[in-house]
Amino acid sequence: MSNGTTTPPYDSTVEQLYHAANDVEMQDAYPTDKQYLYIVIDTNVLIDYCGIIEQFCDDVEKAQYPIMIIIPSVVLGELDGLKNRPELQWFARQATTWLLKKVKERRTVKLQAAKEAFNPSAPPAENDDMRKNDLAIRDCCLYFADKNRGYGALLVTMDKILCLECQKEGLETCIPPRRSWSSRMLAHSLPVSGVDLTVFHDREAFPRYRPSRTRQRLAQTEAPAIPAGPALTDEDMMEIDDGELPMPEEYMPAHARDSLHAQIAEHFTQVLKDLCYRVHLESGDSMTVSNSSHAPDFRRKEMRDLTADLCLSYLKTKRTFTKPDFMGSFLLSRGMRGWKKGQDWSPKMWEMVLDALEDVGRKFNEGAILSSVSAVRPHVKEVWDAKLRPL
Repeated sequence: MSNGTTTPPYDSTVEQLYHAANDVEMQDAYPTDKQYLYIVIDTNVLIDYCGIIEQFCDDVEKAQYPIMIIIPSVVLGELDGLKNRPELQWFARQATTWLLKKVKERRTVKLQAAKEAFNPSAPPAENDDMRKNDLAIRDCCLYFADKNRGYGALLVTMDKILCLECQKEGLETCIPPRRSWSSRMLAHSLPVSGVDLTVFHDREAFPRYRPSRTRQRLAQTEAPAIPAGPALTDEDMMEIDDGELPMPEEYMPAHARDSLHAQIAEHFTQVLKDLCYRVHLESGDSMTVSNSSHAPDFRRKEMRDLTADLCLSYLKTKRTFTKPDFMGSFLLSRGMRGWKKGQDWSPKMWEMVLDALEDVGRKFNEGAILSSVSAVRPHVKEVWDAKLRPL
């Protein structure tokens, strides 16, 4: 573990997002002849419930519903600022890494472009300085709520004042509950009818380690997944804008180690894929998938399908760095062969994996890895300092 005070390499994730938001070619890649229902996401939702939004996007893509997630430009600035908040920087970095992945896919997540505002040339009123970000989000919602552009818009935020501001303009809003939110509950809030709620997950696939509102602890977890209940009726599916679904029972799970481990595996696998892509470009290596049985395993898969272990194997061909034998297994996604729960790995193994990731970051001058390792270390210490209660 490094104790040096040298400034780490710059993490360009947010800068890449800003570039994508204003890149004409990338913006034009989104279909212009297709109408969407737009869901505008506030910063606080990405910090507390990024996993739910991620699951919702997956559900939408599988169901092929015309729904597009919109990230206001001011949200990128707020996420960038939160990288300097020790208790929130891990969650902010997870959110920006996931956003960059989804924006590159050009399917269900879009960044607000500079021209996509209700009145982009209007100067703010004198008393609007403290609320300029909220007003910018409201104007983003007003732009996408125009029925000439699609099926309307829904703002998802945990800011009650912003909700009231938007409701005064006739905008639809959704405030996630304090606990136990889900992809299905978000789908239930959509201001349209005809959505089959059964295609949306009623819980995240894995409990989430997320910020604590009480600040008594740095973070807490969501409840573990529960078996799906009976299928919803046609009435439930067709009239999703009327009434409310019953709230799941409140539950505080015991094993934050498992939740944080799942986040570490997901986040660093994606960051390692991004690093491999950069190294491929810099090295001039072919990205064509090889059909030869003699080719290394990382050459026989698409870049998007690489595991963390295959990413590390490729990077090993370029630089020498520390890599514990179990590192690839530690970074497996839940359900993959060889996967184990976070609590099944010793504290020393967690530390060795983070130290190895830090070594990779330094050898490749990769700010996204170094800053993420630094951000997650306090949370790792917390979950191992906390007493593990039996389920």
